[in-house]
Amino acid sequence: MNRQIHQTALDTLDDLQYRLQRLEYFVSGSDDAQNSLENVVSRGREHSITARLAKLEHTLHSLSERSPVIHELLQLDEIAAVVAAHATLYPTTVSRLISIRDINFPSSSLSASLIALQPRLVELENLQNVQAKEMAELRAGSAKAVQRWYELGVLAQGECWADWEGRMEECEKGVRRLEGGRRRETEEKERYLS
Repeated sequence: MNRQIHQTALDTLDDLQYRLQRLEYFVSGSDDAQNSLENVVSRGREHSITARLAKLEHTLHSLSERSPVIHELLQLDEIAAVVAAHATLYPTTVSRLISIRDINFPSSSLSASLIALQPRLVELENLQNVQAKEMAELRAGSAKAVQRWYELGVLAQGECWADWEGRMEECEKGVRRLEGGRRRETEEKERYLS
């Protein structure tokens, strides 16, 4: 089986060489390709396939440099290869285009009424921006009011309570001293009387 594949590759190369030889003869009228190809064939089938392919590519490249028609044909062949590579995309694209064609678009009167609403939508957007700015200013004012209330109401009240508590402690100390002094006086009187 492997030998058969090898033989098929060699036969294909022979056919390509023959076609290239004829093409070069038609383009340039020269038998140089004939002589070089006969040299390769006369060396026998031992010559490697890759070497023969390289020789074919070289000959084709030199032909394309000498003939603008061959150069354009090679470019067309490259374009055809790209098109063939993307051939599977064509049915998909066709089905998508057909599905777009089947979409029901709204009537032109509805589209015209939407277009007529555009100036009003712009006005509403501007009003929304103004309201958003006012809301930001109100939030900032509210934050300042809460901060002021906290400073004056909560913190000042806390300081007032702390001051009152300090005064109460001083009063309690004074009352305890007075009570302690009275108790000692009473105790001394009782000791003295007893």
